[in-house]
Amino acid sequence: MRVLFLPLLIIFCIGCYEEPFYKLNVNVVNQNLSPIENAEVIISVQDENGNIIDSANVYKTGFTNSNGNILFEFENLGFFNIESTKIFDNGNATICGSASVGLEENTTKEITILNTESNCN
Repeated sequence: MRVLFLPLLIIFCIGCYEEPFYKLNVNVVNQNLSPIENAEVIISVQDENGNIIDSANVYKTGFTNSNGNILFEFENLGFFNIESTKIFDNGNATICGSASVGLEENTTKEITILNTESNCN
């Protein structure tokens, strides 16, 4: 009886395991809280001076959809810097915004970035 119970327990435990997920949904809006389409969003790990830490191996980019959203997926937990930039008027005007976020296991974190700054250095 014990011989049969152990393999069943192992199969049950292995069959129930699901890989954890780490997702981040970024919403980019303007000062009127309207979604910004095609804003570039950059996810990175930075030091206290704002320099990207290359050894962190986290650098993701993408552009928001018509609803101002973009979804990123990660392999591990982390604390990330998020920067968004929108160039318009044929490159004559730029607005940007930034934020920081920590991910949680098996949760899709959501963050909204308000793009209002015109000095995007």
